[in-house]
Amino acid sequence: MAKIEREKPAHAPAGKSKEWNFHPALPIAMSPVFDVPPKPKAAVVWLLNTWTTLTPPVNHLICALVVFYFLWPDMAEIHTLDAGWVVRIATINFGAILIFATALHTYLYILAGQETRLKFDVRPMEKSSRFTFGTQVWDNIFWTLASATICWTAWVILYCYVAANGWVRTLDSFAQSPIWFVAFFFVIRFWQSFHFYWIHRLIHFPWLFKNVHHLHHRNVNVGPWSGLAMHPVESLFYFSGILIHFILPSHPVHVLFHMFSLSLGAVFSHAGFEKLLVRDKEAMKAGSFHHQLHHRYFECNYGSEEMPLDRWFGSFHDGTPEATKRIRARKKLIFARK
Repeated sequence: MAKIEREKPAHAPAGKSKEWNFHPALPIAMSPVFDVPPKPKAAVVWLLNTWTTLTPPVNHLICALVVFYFLWPDMAEIHTLDAGWVVRIATINFGAILIFATALHTYLYILAGQETRLKFDVRPMEKSSRFTFGTQVWDNIFWTLASATICWTAWVILYCYVAANGWVRTLDSFAQSPIWFVAFFFVIRFWQSFHFYWIHRLIHFPWLFKNVHHLHHRNVNVGPWSGLAMHPVESLFYFSGILIHFILPSHPVHVLFHMFSLSLGAVFSHAGFEKLLVRDKEAMKAGSFHHQLHHRYFECNYGSEEMPLDRWFGSFHDGTPEATKRIRARKKLIFARK
């Protein structure tokens, strides 16, 4: 299938600046799906481009299909709580994180496979007493495995048990409802963005930030292992997006796609590099400059590019110096109220 060309807005070119080793074209763009006035052509192109190139959602879908068809326990096993299928699901989740986060960190930070090309912040991972074990990487590995992956696994086990016992509506196959089966993948992407924005705003309230979210924000310069380095309370909130599957009819592939989008998606979005290069050629998109801005300036870009909630509520940082000044002024105002 030929690649669909997206409309190109008038941006300043990508490159270096005083603040960044690399930044994408500025100002950064949001999804055109919710633009006013509506831009139906741009919205359709954006939606289709998501699935016609090697994007994170495509990777998450591939992982979901592989896991479901080759590794997932039979739903008949899940009617009762049994160590066999519980351990299998836990092994899948821990294995996925260990494989992808280790591979990405090794390539980008240990082997320096593309050196600092397309790296947002040129600084290396930190060694500091503010991190558990005194190093950023081991701090992040610990909290990823001891908190986030456990919470993720617990949510999935709960859903599987409830679904297997017929307590929520499910889809047995693609043929049962083909239109909804396909449409639900698009719904999940926007639900994920909507849910993330609001739980993220919640944990930026002073008490929760100080006692919970600060652990994740110790990572000002992010890396693959920092994506899921969260306090258990934040992990519980973050993966609670799975609750949509308790309401809307879902197939296990939908749930796996959603959970991989949250878990592996965080690993890649915190990679610290715009794209992965293999032999100097762009292989796939990796990090998110939109979220990198949040880690540096804190009180901005709580959501993601799929929904313009930050724009609607005045917390959008588009990467430009003018936006930095505005966000810093907003941050002073917020802290003055605390």
